[in-house]
Amino acid sequence: MFLVKSMGKKKTKEQQDLKKELKRYHEQGIDLLLQGEYSTPARIVQAHQVAEEGSYMRDYIQDKKGVVTGVEFDFVQNRI
Repeated sequence: MFLVKSMGKKKTKEQQDLKKELKRYHEQGIDLLLQGEYSTPARIVQAHQVAEEGSYMRDYIQDKKGVVTGVEFDFVQNRI
């Protein structure tokens, strides 16, 4: 029983950390994309929560000078 509760708290902590990170990017003017569409920190975290058959891969978008201008999250399906 304790193990299940502990795992749930860990996941919640990870989700909170992800949301904080994405909010910082957003505040810096960095675009956030989910499956190629502009998105919000809350929507991206929610997509991570409900992903059952895979996970989201992060891709950093840079300009010609190497400055990060966007972060895109694409769903990658698990192979069986």
